[in-house]
Amino acid sequence: MTASELLNQIKNEPNVLGLLVDTLNLYKNQNGFEQDLLTPGFVKEWLISDILGHDCHKTKHGADAYSKDGKEKYEYLSCKEGGSFQLDRIHKGNLHRIERNDSFFFAQFDKDNGLKCKRIWKGNTDVVLEESIKKIESMSDSSKHIGFTSKWVNENCELIFENLKPE
Repeated sequence: MTASELLNQIKNEPNVLGLLVDTLNLYKNQNGFEQDLLTPGFVKEWLISDILGHDCHKTKHGADAYSKDGKEKYEYLSCKEGGSFQLDRIHKGNLHRIERNDSFFFAQFDKDNGLKCKRIWKGNTDVVLEESIKKIESMSDSSKHIGFTSKWVNENCELIFENLKPE
């Protein structure tokens, strides 16, 4: 069943939005996730992990995802086309948030349909750490966000997923 077919099937139900959100929340709970469905970034992280065949975090603590065997940790950064990938709340004192990961994945979503993943790049943790340290050294103390442009990601990471099919 497609999303359009599902919506057509329930369009006459009272509170369609509530029904869809409750259904997704039930599905989230059945899959063992503990955090709120609307926790910032969670739905996109879940989508990315599904595309890549990773296990998405269940609690929002620690890495964003893990390899199926649980031995590797991954960090996901995402943005819409035209935006930059942001690593938030990072400074010299918590670089372990970068170093704990075996790889970084940069997922770019469609500018018009923010839930359609168009591209994913895989980045080496050492390369991301090196760039992060450079950026931390040149940013003000009040700024705690590091941005990675699409250009930087394209030049320094490996494109591993591309979905350019029209909707």
